[in-house]
Amino acid sequence: MQEKKRRQFIKQATGLGVLGLAAAGGIWVAKDFKPEISRLRPPGAVEEKKYLTMCIKCGQCLQVCPYDAIKLEDIDGKAGIGTAYIDPLERGCYLCEAFPCVLACPTGALDHESNVIENVHMGMAIVVNESACLALEGTKVTQEMIGRIYDHTAVISESERHNRKVVPNDNDPEKVMLQKTLLQKLSDQEGKSCSLCADLCPFTPDPSAAIGMVDKNGGLFPEIRDACVGCGACVELCPTKVLQILPHATYAEVYKKKKGTKNA
Repeated sequence: MQEKKRRQFIKQATGLGVLGLAAAGGIWVAKDFKPEISRLRPPGAVEEKKYLTMCIKCGQCLQVCPYDAIKLEDIDGKAGIGTAYIDPLERGCYLCEAFPCVLACPTGALDHESNVIENVHMGMAIVVNESACLALEGTKVTQEMIGRIYDHTAVISESERHNRKVVPNDNDPEKVMLQKTLLQKLSDQEGKSCSLCADLCPFTPDPSAAIGMVDKNGGLFPEIRDACVGCGACVELCPTKVLQILPHATYAEVYKKKKGTKNA
């Protein structure tokens, strides 16, 4: 019964918009809702309180996301029912070109000025489980480590998912090609010392400006840098949950230290 309610809710949220939701389910409007937790929002999301009043739960950002990263808060959620969010443990944002999610937003809840990567700020990555970092021990990337990323990818075939290998096809839609390209880059890391978070960072102007590997205790360790936009890709890619995203946080807030000190 509960699962049926959820499916019905998502159908309403993606197909009817805020007016349809009000008519179909009597769900209260966002301005009357006080979220209990802070979600990672899609690129360009305005300040949280404003976002909750502006997001009309239309689902258009979800429908155009090339990486299937965007979800709608379901009926059991506690951060604005029907509003768009990203759970980086399940799928990070890969900062795709032109940010179709931003362009698709009809209300400005995703600020249209944030349709270029330099203007995107979703939050800030932080280290929450340093001792679990595989790079400190020089651990090699295995197929098992990257398998869950294949499992997150809905657009590939069951055989590709099972074999942990994708085969790009010239006839693949752009969305499929983009996700297969990500998986190929991931598979290329097999057998190498783990630095997935830095090697696959999607901050295209210069990934090393957002995250890089530095020497620490005889091994390597990720250092978050000031260009990080909090997209969450590193959180998804990390096999051992070393990293987390603080939504809306800035580098200065998180890594405010004396000049010349490390931020690890």
